[in-house]
Amino acid sequence: MRHKKLIGLAAGLLLVIGGLSGCNSNKQSKGSNDNGSTVSKSSKTDMQNASSQSSSSDSSQAQSSSAQSDSTTSAGSSSTQATTGSRISNLNNQVINKIGNITLPSDDGLSSGSNNLNMRYNGTQSDYTIYYSVGNQALDLNASGVSNETPYATFQKKTYSSESAAASAVDYSQASTNKGLPKVKLSSKITGYENAGGGQRYIAWHEGRWSIAVHGSVVNNTNPKQTAIHAVNLFDHYMLPAPQKYGAIELNVHSSSDHTRDQSITWQDGLSVYTLKGVDIDTAVQMAASAK
Repeated sequence: MRHKKLIGLAAGLLLVIGGLSGCNSNKQSKGSNDNGSTVSKSSKTDMQNASSQSSSSDSSQAQSSSAQSDSTTSAGSSSTQATTGSRISNLNNQVINKIGNITLPSDDGLSSGSNNLNMRYNGTQSDYTIYYSVGNQALDLNASGVSNETPYATFQKKTYSSESAAASAVDYSQASTNKGLPKVKLSSKITGYENAGGGQRYIAWHEGRWSIAVHGSVVNNTNPKQTAIHAVNLFDHYMLPAPQKYGAIELNVHSSSDHTRDQSITWQDGLSVYTLKGVDIDTAVQMAASAK
C-alpha cells in the first residue's frame, strides 16, 4: 500500500510539472509573438516613413521638373524676344551678315513709318553706302522695288590711305574764318557768327571738334537763325560721335517745297570718314548720333 501511494504521488507530481511546463511554453510563445508584433510595427513605421520620403522626393522632383520646364519656357521666350528686334535692327544685322562688321545707325530717325522702313546698300566693308526709304510695305534688303523708292537719308563710309587724307576729306571750317563777323546769340553758352552775301545767309559756330554752319537764302526768304537755335538744342540732346580730328555739320533751311537730302553730318575716325545725309535736320542728327 505504501508503494502504491508513493507511485500515486509521483504520478501527481509529474502531471503538475507537465502542466507548469505547458504554461511556461505558452507564455514564451506569447512573448515571442509580442516581440514579432513590435518588429512588425517598427517595420511598418519605417515603410511609412520611407513612403513619405519617397513621396516627398517625387514631389520635389516634380517641382524641380516643373521649374526646369518653366525655366526652359522662359528661356525660349527670351530667345524669341532677343531675335525679334526693330525693323532697322533686323535690316542692320542682314547688312552685317553680307559685308561684315561695320558702323551703322541704330535709330531710323523716323517719327512714323518705321514698320515700312526699307534699306538697300552697295559697296564693301571699307567703302559702302546705305540708302533708307519708307515704302508702302516692308521689303527685303536690296529688293528691286526698294531702288524705286526715294531715300530720306543715306549713310556712307569711305576709307582713305592715311589719317591725314581722311581728315582733309572733311569740309571742316576753322574758327578763325568767323573772326570779325557779327555775333548771334544761339544759347546761353553758344554764340554764332553771321555771314551774308550774294543772296545767301550763313550762321556758323564751333562745338568741340565740330564746325557747324546753317545756310539760308535771301531769295527764298529762309532765315538760318531759328534753325541754328534749334540745331544747338538738338546737339544738347543727342550726343554725336566724337571726331578723331575733324567733324563738319552743314545744315540748310528749306522752303516748304524743297526736300533735298542736304542736311549733312561728316566725321573722321582714323582712316575712315562717315557721312550721314538726310532731308530733315532732326532725322539726320538722331541717325548720326546712333551710329556705332
